[in-house]
Amino acid sequence: MTTKRLVRAAILLAVALILGFLETLLPPVFPMLPYARIGLGNAAVLLALLWLGVPYAAVILVLKSVVIGLFSGAPTMILYSLAGGTLSFAVMALLLRIGANGLPAVSAAGGILHNLGQILVAIAVTGTAGIAVLLVYLSLFGAVAGGVIGVIVYFVDRATLRARKEDRT
Repeated sequence: MTTKRLVRAAILLAVALILGFLETLLPPVFPMLPYARIGLGNAAVLLALLWLGVPYAAVILVLKSVVIGLFSGAPTMILYSLAGGTLSFAVMALLLRIGANGLPAVSAAGGILHNLGQILVAIAVTGTAGIAVLLVYLSLFGAVAGGVIGVIVYFVDRATLRARKEDRT
């Protein structure tokens, strides 16, 4: 573990927390789906996955989910966030590992799986399988929101590429 990697991880965690907290303050994008969020904090997790690898990014994901859940006044949100985040993280890590091109597509897949994880938890908690009908809408929303996050991450990655190359020399 180098100091530079640790500092980058700390900065990305701070960015994930700030964006996640800001997003909890924003009104819902779709009032009929009040829990559908864009997932701005996930941009930092995806950047960590690209720049630092799976172990660092996984720690950032878990800390983001727990801290935001505790401080937002909705500790049950931790379970939903971890379930969705874990599925999303796993598919994005796998797609990046097999060399999938296109961060927007990778992130869109992550957005869809994030919603699937949350729906599975909701079904387990409520015992109501009918909640799965929301998956149609949430998958579409997750794909679009994930694609937008992927575009943002792509441009941040490209904009910082030169600085990261200079750090290695």
